[in-house]
Amino acid sequence: MAPHALQDPHDSTGYTPSLVNYAKLLPHVRVHSKLKVSAPIRAVITSNDAFDELTVEERKSPYFRHLSLEEIRNVEASVKQFQSLKLPFHAISQETFPVSESLRAKLKDVIRAVYGEHQFLIISGLDTSQYSDVENIIIHAGLSSHVGSKRGMPGREGGDNTVLNHIIAMLASPKGSTGQYHAPPNQARDIPFHTDNGDIVSLFTISASESGGSFYLADSTAVYKDLKALKPKLARALVDDWTMVSPSASKNCDVRPIAFPQHESDRVLINCSRARITGTPCAPRPASLPALTKTQREAIDALHILAMSRAIEIQLQPGDMIFFNNLTLMHARDAFVDNGAEGQKRHLLRLILRNEEAAYELPRQLAETWEALYEHDVEEEKFPVKKELFTWACSH
Repeated sequence: MAPHALQDPHDSTGYTPSLVNYAKLLPHVRVHSKLKVSAPIRAVITSNDAFDELTVEERKSPYFRHLSLEEIRNVEASVKQFQSLKLPFHAISQETFPVSESLRAKLKDVIRAVYGEHQFLIISGLDTSQYSDVENIIIHAGLSSHVGSKRGMPGREGGDNTVLNHIIAMLASPKGSTGQYHAPPNQARDIPFHTDNGDIVSLFTISASESGGSFYLADSTAVYKDLKALKPKLARALVDDWTMVSPSASKNCDVRPIAFPQHESDRVLINCSRARITGTPCAPRPASLPALTKTQREAIDALHILAMSRAIEIQLQPGDMIFFNNLTLMHARDAFVDNGAEGQKRHLLRLILRNEEAAYELPRQLAETWEALYEHDVEEEKFPVKKELFTWACSH
């Protein structure tokens, strides 16, 4: 659900947060307020002169690192070098995708930002239209290998060894679905505030939609503290055990908290997938699981409302590669409209990463999920080149 939208009348599962009730429940939260823009407009770097002309503010933005022409040429040379090795995608690493000292410094900035104060950083300046689908995959995986020492495989226990996802428009409910919601042609619906599984999420914007599709990030610690101050009962509910659909095909459900306020110093870690809690219009919550209580439904809706009030808006442009801390930031996306005839079709690549040296100590309740996600032989990893529709659980 978009930060400014009302409840979807087609959704009876509770996946779409109810904003109407919260005008009374959280009267001081401005749910329709205009969200601040996260960073200054970036420039596509086509020459060293263009890089030199960037303002001091743009160069020193805590949220962006712009690639110089020399660094872009280094990326392109690394792509060619990797291709010359005739190796499979899973062999992409720091060794097979070397980068210059200046670019390595910017990628170290990513690590410091993601696990530090700002919690996300965007690398910009690449012109994705100049590269093939294969080359863009190599670029994303190659640069990401200098940020995360491990790549996650979501859905691995279900037989899916895919580490890279193509994110394109979700035009309708999947074939065979019992869900009643069908988005209009070329239009994707809103996605509520949530988190994925994994430490770091990286999205590489290959192309943008004709309109809409703003991306939002909200600090989980600030959101939780707001909730604790306004509605302590709902904050306590997040720390209690919840029964939710398990990401593992080998078991029916997980029972664990959503919020971990005492785990990391000065940080509240949150792991909250609405798709696994409420179900979605395409895949409702299984009747075999206990129904959510009124307090639980209010608590996850309050998370969304308060995330709206804290969120920063990011208009990801083609060539933007964002890395963000998935444990300390919640994210959401506005609905968007594609125009395939004009080539304005939203397409992102997604990787789930972990930096073993910088990573937080993980709550024990998440250890099994993280082990299934990250503990595998790299030879198992699959990088599909073909674009495929993304699931509700992961539609950014």
